[in-house]
Amino acid sequence: MADSLNIVAVLRTSELRSAMSEVCSDMNGTKLDLRVGTLEQVAKKPSAHESDLLILDVDPANLGDMEVLRGVVQAHYPQTPVIVTAAGATLEDVRKLMRLGVADIVPQPMQRHDLLTAIEVAARARKSRSPARAPSGRVISFLKGGGGAGATTIAAHTGCCLASALGKKGQSACLLDFDVQGGTVALYLDLNDRVGLADLVESAERLDTDLLQGVMTKHASGLAVLAAPREVTPLDSVTPEFVHRVVETMRDHYDFVLIDLPASWTIWSFEALRRSDEILLVAQMSVPGVRQARRQLDTLKAEGLEEDHIKVILNRYEKRWGSTIKVKEVEKALGRKIDFFVANDYRTVSEALDQGLALSAVSKRSKVFKSIMKLSDDLSKANAAGASRREPHLARELRA
Repeated sequence: MADSLNIVAVLRTSELRSAMSEVCSDMNGTKLDLRVGTLEQVAKKPSAHESDLLILDVDPANLGDMEVLRGVVQAHYPQTPVIVTAAGATLEDVRKLMRLGVADIVPQPMQRHDLLTAIEVAARARKSRSPARAPSGRVISFLKGGGGAGATTIAAHTGCCLASALGKKGQSACLLDFDVQGGTVALYLDLNDRVGLADLVESAERLDTDLLQGVMTKHASGLAVLAAPREVTPLDSVTPEFVHRVVETMRDHYDFVLIDLPASWTIWSFEALRRSDEILLVAQMSVPGVRQARRQLDTLKAEGLEEDHIKVILNRYEKRWGSTIKVKEVEKALGRKIDFFVANDYRTVSEALDQGLALSAVSKRSKVFKSIMKLSDDLSKANAAGASRREPHLARELRA
């Protein structure tokens, strides 16, 4: 291994300690501290906190063991990957252990190849968690102000414009389709959705930069897309911890991370919002659309999300709307100014969506493309101007 590792293993029996000592012979650059003890001892006296990796002997069928392991992983070793070794673990046992956040599982009797592979995986996980440098990418979440507001369309085409402009500067952008039950970003951009978010959910324990890059699909504009699952996926299949890891890893790799969120509120969608530098709420210029958008704004405020980082986009805007509803009335109902306007151009947008094309490929002269370009330019300029990268309010509260 390239890096020197300090590994502490806490095993139940001296026999297993001897077996592991034999398996781990000649591991150059790796310091091994093999101890005989119990999980309870690790939990009560976490003296192994200075280790790079921790290996624990666990009985998955023992509910007490599993509960203690949960506490060890979540409380004592948040930055130290934990490898579990277990005898006779079933597939269901493996799934339970992975859900607790362990880096890998080594069956007993131990084989050298299995152990070395697990250590490599855990070492990569540790490196991806390392706070060596502050993440630099800007996270922007698109929030639906009601059904059919057009947030996904705006997110997809803003992403294309951003990626195209950033590519000329040697920078990059990605779009994460977190709408696990109705995501259409890949469809709108005519991209392959055979790999994507579903693969990450199934391999959450191995999540790192390499895995993320393997499930992203590249659009011609340069936009990297994480496609939503093909099948309708339960909302609770995603966790706040998973979202946090995906967003922070992406932020570390891309200059802009765009997120298309589902219409439903979940604990993990709040986590995405908490991790966002900017929230773009997309509303329609109609009475129901404005009412729904106001409800979203009130919810964001109630959750403590900072108002100055929330922008409102009025979609399908027509200057000559008539006397039915006016911008001033919309702003009064929302209790705030509209930040961006996206022109109403049903024909151009429909053609782009039906053919899976970027708006630039359909009509660069259209009002809707010019609207999206302005939005993209404003986001890019805000980033270039040094818009402060801050930890969102609720993220600070949760950490405290």
